Amino acid sequence: MQILSLGVAEEPFFVYNRLKKQFDELENIKRLSIEQGQSGEITFYGIFLSDEEIKKNLDLYTYERIKYFIAAALCNVIIDYTKEKLICKLVDENYYFLDGIEKEKILFESRKRMDEIVESSGFSNIRYEIIKKVLDFLDYNFEFNFEGFLTFRLKEYLKIINNIIEDAASKYFLEREYIQFINLLKYFLDLQNTKIDLVHIVPDEEAYILYDKELKEIKDEFFEMLSRNLKLNLSKEDILLSRLISLSPQQVIFHRHYSSNLSQDILEILSLVFEQRIRFCDECEIEKSKTITKSEE
Repeated sequence: MQILSLGVAEEPFFVYNRLKKQFDELENIKRLSIEQGQSGEITFYGIFLSDEEIKKNLDLYTYERIKYFIAAALCNVIIDYTKEKLICKLVDENYYFLDGIEKEKILFESRKRMDEIVESSGFSNIRYEIIKKVLDFLDYNFEFNFEGFLTFRLKEYLKIINNIIEDAASKYFLEREYIQFINLLKYFLDLQNTKIDLVHIVPDEEAYILYDKELKEIKDEFFEMLSRNLKLNLSKEDILLSRLISLSPQQVIFHRHYSSNLSQDILEILSLVFEQRIRFCDECEIEKSKTITKSEE
């Protein structure tokens, strides 16, 4: 007895293998079989219930249970197909302007996020909605078009998938911009001639104060005048990076023990840009002896 005709245009063998795996794992029903047919570019899989199973006692309740098992199996196939095939297709279509490595990074992050969502407790509601829609469809239809059902009957589900991909892409673009920013700073640093051997950085509430190896404050009157006159809207981190790159010191010591509210971003940026030239001080004689002095105005 044929219960369903499943038509698949794309990835028919993937759908077949995952569906067969689902049927093989069923404990209550062991006599569901799949037979393949072809019509043009569409591969059809007929889902049959054996005569032996029918003879047992195929009442309405049992038939509805069988339909539920089939719907649950199709739901799992849809989720697997989404993660393994559909996400890849959507990344290729939506981010065609990226190279293969970049698309692979978005794909990896999308699948990782998809796995997290599928494993979360809230996904049970999504799974239930998919099964319900499959059951509703099977109540009035014998032929099930896999891609058509996914496109037109699971629009809310596809919105979730597209949001996952967009979030993964946004994360990648932010990381790419950050790397480009770091590389640009390193490029400018390499262009500069070293103007000073050592710079101490002491964080303050309003600024980062720079001192030379003799612990005298390093002033930059031109930059301060420029900032005042042009009213530049620069953060203290922007100013620090600009001054350090301009000075291009051979060695930098950042005294982070002076502040308990430091931006971790600036510490990471300094580490990536200055690499071996920088070290971070958590406790030193400078703080204990209070030897740092301001340069004369």
